[in-house]
Amino acid sequence: MLNNPSSHLHMGSRKGDNPHSGDGASPGKIFIGGLAKDTTLDTFVKYFEKYGEITDSVIMEDDRHTGRPRRFGFITYADPSVVDQVIQEDHVINGKQVEIKRTIPKGAALANDFKTKKIFVGGIPTTVTEDEFRNFFSKYGKVVEHAIIRDNTTMRSRGFGFIVFDSDKVGDNLLANGNMIDMEGTHVEIKKAQPKKASNPGPRHED
Repeated sequence: MLNNPSSHLHMGSRKGDNPHSGDGASPGKIFIGGLAKDTTLDTFVKYFEKYGEITDSVIMEDDRHTGRPRRFGFITYADPSVVDQVIQEDHVINGKQVEIKRTIPKGAALANDFKTKKIFVGGIPTTVTEDEFRNFFSKYGKVVEHAIIRDNTTMRSRGFGFIVFDSDKVGDNLLANGNMIDMEGTHVEIKKAQPKKASNPGPRHED
């Protein structure tokens, strides 16, 4: 049996029916660190499923920094509100206390719960033009405004921008499959643009 040269090893995972459940961060996703070396995926899942329905689970091992295997995992709950309860309690699995953290801040957990026609797009290749940017998102709905943010001095793309659709439903549909989308062979991040606060005046205010 050949040794795996990778120091970052997938120990096992289990997904629910949602094919996108493991993609990126999710409000229902938690990090569990400091797992005992004999913790199996079954033990791991059985422990956390008592709090709520699990859509995705994985245990991983990493020895890049210490040379000693460090085991950790992720659990994704169908109901993000379960996370509030889980992180308030101490958890001991196989006789070892583990560390629980959110994968995204609590304030961001409700980031997609508001209505907006404006979508933030991050990780845009610098070679993408304004027309290509608009045309790509026009496949999903009518684009009424678009902008790739550029450096004021060099006018080079800063790698992110905004799309405004004619309906907030377009944004909801676009995000239904997660917050990453394949844009001409490159994975870019999409999320609802937070509305600007009145106390924080910007160069332009768009609803």
